Amino acid sequence: MERRVASLEHEQLVAALSAVGTVLTPKTAPSTEGLRQIRESEAAAGVVAPAGTEVMSCRYGDVDCLRLDAGQHRRTALYFHGGGYIYTRAADALGAIAALAKRCELQVIAPEYHRAPESTFPAAVDDAVAVYRALLAEGVSNTDIVMAGDSAGGGLALACLIAAQRTGLPVPAAGIVFSPWTDLTVEGASADTADDPVVNGAGLRMMADVYLDGADPRHPLASPLYATDDELASLPSLLIQVGTRESLLDDSRRFVARATEAGTRVTYIEHPDVVHMWMVMAPDLPESRQAFDLAAQFLSDLI
Repeated sequence: MERRVASLEHEQLVAALSAVGTVLTPKTAPSTEGLRQIRESEAAAGVVAPAGTEVMSCRYGDVDCLRLDAGQHRRTALYFHGGGYIYTRAADALGAIAALAKRCELQVIAPEYHRAPESTFPAAVDDAVAVYRALLAEGVSNTDIVMAGDSAGGGLALACLIAAQRTGLPVPAAGIVFSPWTDLTVEGASADTADDPVVNGAGLRMMADVYLDGADPRHPLASPLYATDDELASLPSLLIQVGTRESLLDDSRRFVARATEAGTRVTYIEHPDVVHMWMVMAPDLPESRQAFDLAAQFLSDLI
């Protein structure tokens, strides 16, 4: 049996995820009835503020958002949730958002960007840029803003950075992304080889097809991996963290290689044997706490 180096708590999470006997993310798109049930379930779940935080509904750039305050803050983060552009809400990531906010002394704005199949590419990117533009118009300095996100939201954070450049908006202080989905062509080998109970290549291809709705999967605002060298060189300092047991491992590795070659300052960390979205599903894992500690150190080291 292959020996794992992840924590016992992480392996207990994996066992719980694997108990259903299949990968968590389906490989077929939700039916009309299935989607209706998903959206009704989301609406019924409401918003639960993590202990020690205040969460308020707000709007920036005509986009519904959640604002999380966890006490004194030094910067504002725009945090984009994951879910393959189809599933989950900002409210579902509040545990991880709260942990990140507390550890890094951040106020967090979490957009409820439009999702597929109701709204397809580039709707999510347009929403992300609109929120960033509204924050700047409100008087928040770009040097006090951090772009962040996980999975599809990590890819969206990177896409927002590229789109902001294209529209002449100033570059924010930094980007902090976890397991970013950077390639909607799903050509990274790990998509089909990783022992990841959360998502695999079939699920990624389904979500990419639904979100893109016929658009070019190599468009840089869908797949930041394919941004130009000049666009990559103009990115702010980045912190990218990923697990070595996850389907999107090669998305991070290939993006980091391209960004670094273009001259971007990238801090890149791989967490051994850790699966996809670990820090969202279980913010109290040792590996999750380590990820938030690393984010805090990264921000403290910014010049």
